[in-house]
Amino acid sequence: MGDRPGHGRLDGQVTVIERGPSLSRTVGAAGLGACAGALAEYLLDPDLGRTRRARVRDKGVHVVHRSRGGIGILGRDLSNRSRGAIAGVRYRFLGRNVDDRVLSERVRAELGRHVSHPHAVEVHVDGGHVTLAGHVLERETRRACRAVARIPGVKGVEASWTAHHDTEGVIQLQGGGRPRERVPEIFQQCWSPTARFLAGAAAAATWGMAGRLPKPLAWTVRTGCAVLAARAATNLPLKRLSGIGAGRRAVDIEDAISVAAPAEDVWPLLSDYSVFAKCMPDVLEVRRSADGQRSQWVISGPAGVPVGFEATEINREEGREISWRTTEGRLIAHTGTLRLTPEGADHCRIEVRLAYNPVIGAVGHAMATLLGADPARKLQQDLMRLKSLIETGKPLAGAVSGDERRS
Repeated sequence: MGDRPGHGRLDGQVTVIERGPSLSRTVGAAGLGACAGALAEYLLDPDLGRTRRARVRDKGVHVVHRSRGGIGILGRDLSNRSRGAIAGVRYRFLGRNVDDRVLSERVRAELGRHVSHPHAVEVHVDGGHVTLAGHVLERETRRACRAVARIPGVKGVEASWTAHHDTEGVIQLQGGGRPRERVPEIFQQCWSPTARFLAGAAAAATWGMAGRLPKPLAWTVRTGCAVLAARAATNLPLKRLSGIGAGRRAVDIEDAISVAAPAEDVWPLLSDYSVFAKCMPDVLEVRRSADGQRSQWVISGPAGVPVGFEATEINREEGREISWRTTEGRLIAHTGTLRLTPEGADHCRIEVRLAYNPVIGAVGHAMATLLGADPARKLQQDLMRLKSLIETGKPLAGAVSGDERRS
């Protein structure tokens, strides 16, 4: 009987079967080769290659400088928090032997986190026994008493204050106020450098250990790790990263430029929106309503497809500032402010602040930046064209305006 593929020989000899490379490896190698070729073409282009290589070099130097600064900030933050943690442990175990004056200040500090009107509470301390008098809301009494009883050095708490169901008719409880409760770091909008470092390290460690789990569970865990790593790297809340529930504020962009022209001559151009179609290539058309409160915009979207939206002025201070926002239901919601500040008799400063919510939030912004459609860079270039138009009467050389593109 002859040999069959995949089986040993009948005479006891072993047949070694050599397998070719798997399909996934072949596809991966082809993808890496295509990326390497595209990168080489991008950097070695005869016309723009030198500029691109210089830009990559400058960005690399910038990243190195930021990394060094970030490491220094992280080191100082870790050191300060370590000393704070040690001081907290010392406070809990060695802070019981204090005089009544220090203990009174501790109680007042703690009450500020649990009582909405701490100024209405009187604190009396005698030999470690705390007496609370004055006025307080009924819903805050139990929590405040428990917090005071946990303070090192407090031997007993007597609540002789008057508890009220609401603030009506009580002068001491008038005015806005709310307890300043401690918010865990993970629920805060901005994380400290230490929290970002620990979260990133935890995400990396969990990602590595997830390989031992079943595939569906491993994918779920690694997805969570990727989200946590993105949160730690960007220091942005999840709703701004995803754009879900962020309203018009997922990404903030701002820039400013000085113009060699009096503010009173520049303001008529800025307040007339039609000037933007003359100096911004992406703006194809701008039409204002009869009352001047609304404006219809047509801009060049992805792949040159025109995208229209309507904006409404929400504030106008003649000669100084204009604020606007898009109407509800637009694909890319945004709000912005344009401010004009005089700088002497013949100079002024134009400042633009934008907050917008692209598709997929800050992730979509990052993807657009990687693909060359960086909104911050576009804003900078548009301000340069606006400066040239104001000072010389025409945009920068080589810039094609929206009017010229339509024609």
